[in-house]
Amino acid sequence: MLNLEGSVEYDFPLSKVSYYRIGGPAKVLATPKSMGDLEKISKYIAETHSRFFILGWGSNLLFSDQGFDGVVIRMKHLFNEIEEMPGNILRVGASVGASSLLRRAQEKGYGNLERLTGIPGSMGGMVAMNAGTHLGEVKDLITKIETVKMGESTESLEVCSYFPNDQSFTYRKNHFLSPNELVTHVELKYQTESPEKVKLEIDELYQRRKQTQPVDYPSCGSVFMNPKGKSGEQGTGLNAWQVIDQLGLRGHRIGNAQFAEKHSNFIINLGDAKAEEVIALIELAKQRAKDQLGIELEAEVKVIK
Repeated sequence: MLNLEGSVEYDFPLSKVSYYRIGGPAKVLATPKSMGDLEKISKYIAETHSRFFILGWGSNLLFSDQGFDGVVIRMKHLFNEIEEMPGNILRVGASVGASSLLRRAQEKGYGNLERLTGIPGSMGGMVAMNAGTHLGEVKDLITKIETVKMGESTESLEVCSYFPNDQSFTYRKNHFLSPNELVTHVELKYQTESPEKVKLEIDELYQRRKQTQPVDYPSCGSVFMNPKGKSGEQGTGLNAWQVIDQLGLRGHRIGNAQFAEKHSNFIINLGDAKAEEVIALIELAKQRAKDQLGIELEAEVKVIK
């Protein structure tokens, strides 16, 4: 049994901890509050040979209707600090959300972070998937990443540091984190601006998001990456939403999952949607894109079974 400063819950419905509001029960949901808790969880995983999954804010995930037969480590109450360092560097805990970081940016005049506006995830999740918007990707802000390795039987966790280069990230992917690594802190470079200027830019971006995205329904954000060409090297010239539109799938619905009318690269949960319904829409779009347009659509959402 796990005994933590934080909490341990059994058969916990994952629909309660994901943006999609979809998912069956986790065998164990562990929410650590200290490094000591993380060490206990890591040792428990090693001793029980349990599968495990590291959960941030749950914004880019689709949990299976059957749930997860293992340990879900929910990073909610650990690594939540934002620390200003010399040289216009911020050391940000992996559990800090983009919204919290942007509030601080508006207060202090941390410029160049505006590209994170509208991303509904945590710092750790943004690193893992190289999150971004039309303004750019998080990789261009990062100077250092700190991690620990989970699931090992050692008394203390192995700490690793990375200093990313041009090969560390590609579009919506990282190429250095191993499956058992948990991001703890990220160092970001910012530009000094007036708080008023930063606030104005962020407010305008939030307004644009409300006008163009279906924020009133649960979703995972963009479902598909913008596609590559047949060679896998050159872009098709189409955004993913344009592909969905060309396929005639805007507004198409299976059960209570639907390609949103407002932005067709969003699959929204109209109420009590099942993971299998979302997956059916994803597979439908992928197959039609390949058959009708010769385009390979790649899902951005991560399906956890």
